[in-house]
Amino acid sequence: MRALLEVVLLELKALSRSRTAILLLVASVLWMLVLPRLIVGDGTFAGARELYVRYSLGGVFALTLISLLASACGSVARERTEKRLMLTLVRPVRHTLVALGKIAAHVFLGAIVLGVSSVVLALKDDVSRPCSHVLSPLMPSPAEEAERMYEEYMKSPRTPEAIRKAKKAEVIKLLEQRAIDRYDTIATNETAVWTFSSGGERVRMRFTNQFEMRQEIRGVFASGENQLSVSNQTQSVAVFDFRSNGELKFTNRGKSSLMLRPRRDLNILSRADSFGWNLLRAYLQLVAVLSMVLSFGVLLSCGLGRPVALFTAFAMLLVAEMGPSVVEQYPSSMDMSRADRVGLAITKTAAAVTRPVSALSPLEALSKDECIEFTPLVLTMALDLVLLPILLSLLSSLVLVRKVEGRG
Repeated sequence: MRALLEVVLLELKALSRSRTAILLLVASVLWMLVLPRLIVGDGTFAGARELYVRYSLGGVFALTLISLLASACGSVARERTEKRLMLTLVRPVRHTLVALGKIAAHVFLGAIVLGVSSVVLALKDDVSRPCSHVLSPLMPSPAEEAERMYEEYMKSPRTPEAIRKAKKAEVIKLLEQRAIDRYDTIATNETAVWTFSSGGERVRMRFTNQFEMRQEIRGVFASGENQLSVSNQTQSVAVFDFRSNGELKFTNRGKSSLMLRPRRDLNILSRADSFGWNLLRAYLQLVAVLSMVLSFGVLLSCGLGRPVALFTAFAMLLVAEMGPSVVEQYPSSMDMSRADRVGLAITKTAAAVTRPVSALSPLEALSKDECIEFTPLVLTMALDLVLLPILLSLLSSLVLVRKVEGRG
């Protein structure tokens, strides 16, 4: 443990000498203070607040991630180039501790920067503001729904011949994607019923129509003895205060049909804790994601030169950002050439591996006052903050052995 702390302190001193630490802290605080003057919202306080919460901490996280990843990619490579790594190893310090210490030092600095930014955000916002658990309707999974849709879809005369001849697995994947975005239509005077795992105090819905135009909502919510008549002109999300016991009914009293996607556009909100606690959970999740990325950076630094490690790391970040949108636009490999199929398969694999980086789910949930749930947070921290750094440190030690002994 003492040897590990010595490596951490040496790396923190190196980060201080390079002015990385002070520049990151100054830039993050300036961003948090200047951003409100740059935001152009929808004219409402709620819209401006949502943008600020998301992009203030999001901007600091992006800056911290890029800066520390660039540093991590050169941390070991620079010492190997300057022949200073052997001075550390002859103390003696195990190769694993060298890698783990450098990861810990970079994560520690990132945690401080994100912590300072979170404190500034807490001072500028109302930490007692309530956040909510978000419940979706109990429905068959998209995969189960796709299996049920398959026979009916293949019997339909409107199904293209090319899809009829395709493999069942490929058609099922296509139907699964459609199931996620499947719309339900509620005709005039028709009642739709949804079941939830538990009740709540508010209902959040997003109705739409064929042309995505502003539409009038008229109807009645009902749950047990509770009823609420609503009338709202909306094109975006509508939130109604309404106590539900787990079953929700909506009767359309308007002049036109309403459409919504239950899996995406319908939620019951129940009171959780406060924005302050939610901010703490978001902070911990961002630190965990930062730890995962920086661990890969140190691994690349152990095996590659700094320029190559930097190029590889930022190429991985680019794939992490682009991968999900590519997969969403091309859910199936039908009607593709063999080269395109291989490329799509690689993209899907990369998108699945890098999803925690690309999603940045805590920022969106935090800005919408949606509770960041405790169980997924603990799993993320256990994997990204503990397990992955240890595993990648062990792998880095194997790479360092080859490099130090002149076999790599």
